[in-house]
Amino acid sequence: MTSVARWDVLELALSEPTLFHHTSGATAYAEPSGGLVRFSPDLAGEWSYPGGSFVCTPATSRGPVRRAGTTVRWADGTPYHPLTTEWFGAPDQWAAALPALAASPFNRVRLRVSSAIEEQVRDLLAADIVADVLLPADEPVVRDTVNRLAAFRNLTWCLEPSGNSRRLAELIAELDSSRHLISMHEATDPGPPWLTHLSVRLENLRGVSALRRNYAKPVFVDACGHEGNGTTPDTSLRPEEMLTRIWEGTVRGAYVTHGESYVDAPWSAGGSRPTGIVAQRLRLLREVLDELPDGVEPIDDYRDAPTLAVPGEYYLQYLGEHQFPDRTFTLPAGAYDVDVLDVWNHSVRRTREDVAASGTGTLTVRLPGTQYQAIQIRRTS
Repeated sequence: MTSVARWDVLELALSEPTLFHHTSGATAYAEPSGGLVRFSPDLAGEWSYPGGSFVCTPATSRGPVRRAGTTVRWADGTPYHPLTTEWFGAPDQWAAALPALAASPFNRVRLRVSSAIEEQVRDLLAADIVADVLLPADEPVVRDTVNRLAAFRNLTWCLEPSGNSRRLAELIAELDSSRHLISMHEATDPGPPWLTHLSVRLENLRGVSALRRNYAKPVFVDACGHEGNGTTPDTSLRPEEMLTRIWEGTVRGAYVTHGESYVDAPWSAGGSRPTGIVAQRLRLLREVLDELPDGVEPIDDYRDAPTLAVPGEYYLQYLGEHQFPDRTFTLPAGAYDVDVLDVWNHSVRRTREDVAASGTGTLTVRLPGTQYQAIQIRRTS
């Protein structure tokens, strides 16, 4: 009997819409595209469909991305910390850009639908990168794209805004048995229940905190500006400004997209590699995100600087443009590894500190008094 691992892709040479049945009673629906029906089973065990059956074996991957309150996780429950870049190039530019993406700190990339979209999604799956596919407000294109791509686990959907957005979102939900995340680009009303997360334009990243609180959904800042020397305010940010926006939004609990728009080397418009400073500087943030403990959330204990924490165990505080000489934290007794991160210069200074069982229960971290510093505190005992 044919077998496929959970969350992998089963391809069947079928030309009719197909209903799949699991022995538990669960069902899933898929429509054909290009003479194929593609289906990604999310339950192990035996499945049947008109004219055949197959066995879904245990997963060999983490599965697709799922919403978890105001955060996102892989389907197996593993935390997912996306760091996204925008790449809207032509199909013939893709082959040159892919190696740069695979070697970059980014694990998610925004793409527009094109004749190469299936090739791009397959290539990104092999590189363990999620594709955020920007869908036009065109029902035939949406139907065909979802039927072709929904079985691939490395996807999120983002609709271009239109008066028909709800109908298109309902169509995606009908066709996408993998239940990928769906948002609307720069939504003016991010509250509708059919949007799993927010995709917003935001230049002042302090606004992230209110969005998470007001809508209780994950916040993706898909447009905060571009590092570059373009002719508009949006495409001519200094690298320092772009980098601090990404760190500010991230430590406030959002997922912030990188963009780059240099006239002679336009990465986001289809360049072969990022040539700016920010993409390289973000490697430090990638390292920090990869080591975040499970359950980390923004806290309000330090209102003058955004802070992610597992209270009493872990703290990540970003100081941005402030030039503080030191910062004091109230902590339980114990030993802590304290990292002072120079975000701009990509350097880390680590010390081991002890908070006494008696006394004030505070830890003061000395800083260099320069901009773009972050503090990471991890309890070791």
